Amino acid sequence: MSSDTEDSDISAVRSLLTSMEFLELGLSVWYSPARLKTLRSMKTKISWFKDYYGCRPSVVATIWEDLQTTTVDEARLDEDRLNPKHFLMALHTLKRYPTDNEREGPWDINRDEGRGLVWYYLRKLQALKKEKIVWPQDWGNDIWIITVDGTHCWIEEPMHPDWSQDKSFYSHKYNKAGVNYELGIAITTSRLVWMNGPFPAGKSDNKIFRQKGLKEKLKSILKKAIGDKGYNGHPAECSTFNAHDTRNVKKFKSRALKHHENFNNMTKRFDCLAGRFRHGVDKFATCFESVCVICQYQLEDDQPLFDVLIEDIYYD
Repeated sequence: MSSDTEDSDISAVRSLLTSMEFLELGLSVWYSPARLKTLRSMKTKISWFKDYYGCRPSVVATIWEDLQTTTVDEARLDEDRLNPKHFLMALHTLKRYPTDNEREGPWDINRDEGRGLVWYYLRKLQALKKEKIVWPQDWGNDIWIITVDGTHCWIEEPMHPDWSQDKSFYSHKYNKAGVNYELGIAITTSRLVWMNGPFPAGKSDNKIFRQKGLKEKLKSILKKAIGDKGYNGHPAECSTFNAHDTRNVKKFKSRALKHHENFNNMTKRFDCLAGRFRHGVDKFATCFESVCVICQYQLEDDQPLFDVLIEDIYYD
C-alpha cells in the first residue's frame, strides 16, 4: 500500500455527527422526547448540554471528528468503538464524575462495561494533547511569552509503604493530599502550550520550574515567563512582581496572571478536578489532561480568554 493510500485511510472520516445531532443525542439521555419537544429555546438546550458534558455540542462534534482523523496513533479511535453515545458517557464522567452505580442507570450499561468504555475514550482524548498542546516553534520578538502557574487538585490519599499518609502529596491549598500540574499559557494567543505533571503537591512550583524542564526551555530560546511570587529567584527566565516595575508593567503582569487564572478556572468546572479524585494518580493524569484538551478546543470555538493586550491597560 502506498503512503498516499495510507494517509487517505487515516484521514477518512468514518462516523460524523453534527453539533445538532450531538445536542439531541446528549439530551435524550436525561430528558424524554416529550419534554424536549416542549423546549423551544436553543440557548437553554445548549446550557443543559454543557451542564452534563462540560462543553458545547459544537466542541464535541469537532473532537469526535478529530478522534477519527488524527495522525496520532494512540488517539485515533478503533473502528469497532465508533459509538458517539459512549463518547458522551466519557465526557459526562469528566463533567459530573459519577460513581459506577450512578452511571449504570441513565446510560443503560453494566458497571464493568461502562467503566471500561469510559477509560478507553478518555485515554484517546488525553492522547490528543500531542496535537493540541504544542510549544510554538517561533515566538516572534516578544520577551514575555507565557504565564506559568501550578494548579493543585485534591486526590484520595495515596498508599504509603510505611505510614498512613504520604507527606510528599500534602497540598497547602487543600490541606489534604493532592497533585500539582505546571501549566504555561501563551500570553498573546490564549493557548495552553505547556503542561507538565502530575507531581506530588508537596513539590513547590518553584522547584518544578527549576528542575522539570521549563526553565531550561525558556533559557534556550532567551524568552521569559511571568509568574507569581512563588517563582522568585529566576529573573532571566521568569519575571515576578517587582517594586521597580512601572505602573504599566505592573498592570500588564497582573492581567497576564488573571488571564492564566481564567484557564485554571475553566478546568475546575469539571467535577473530576473540582472535588476529591478517587481513582489514583495515573487515572487523574488521564482526566486532567483530557480536560485540558477540551478547554483548548473551547478556546478555539469562539470562547477565548480575555485579551491581555487591550489598549486601556496603558497609561500616559
